[in-house]
Amino acid sequence: MVILVGLVGGLYDAFTGKIPNWLTFSSMGLGLVIKGFSGDFSKALVGLIVGILIYWPFFAFGYMGGGDVKLMGAIGCFTGVDGVLYTALLGSIFGGLLALIALCRKQKYVRYGIAIGLGLVTFEVLQWLNWPLPLLY
Repeated sequence: MVILVGLVGGLYDAFTGKIPNWLTFSSMGLGLVIKGFSGDFSKALVGLIVGILIYWPFFAFGYMGGGDVKLMGAIGCFTGVDGVLYTALLGSIFGGLLALIALCRKQKYVRYGIAIGLGLVTFEVLQWLNWPLPLLY
C-alpha cells in the first residue's frame, strides 16, 4: 500500500508539480487506521510526526513544497520512524541526482516528490530482499 502512495505522489509531482492533499491526507488517515487495528498506532503516529519534522525546515525556508512534507508524513504512518529515515536518506541521494540533471538542463526547480517516491521504493525493495540495513538512530 505504501509503495502505491509513494509512486502516485512521485508521478503526480512529476507531471503536475504538486502532490495533492487528497492523496496525502487520506494516506495519513488510512495509515493511522490500519496501524491502529494492528496495534501499532503509536509507531504510526511517531512516524507521521518524524516524517513531517524531517522536511519542515526546508519547507519553512521555501526550498521545498508542502506536498513533499505531507507525503513524508503519510509514508511515516505506514513505515514508522525507520522507514521515514531510510526514505529520507535514499530520497536525498535521488534528489541529488535530480538536482544534477536539473542543473545540466538549466532548470530552476527539482520536483522532490519524485526523489521521495524513488527513495521509498528502494527502501521497500531492500526490505523485501532482506537486505541488512544498519540502525540509523
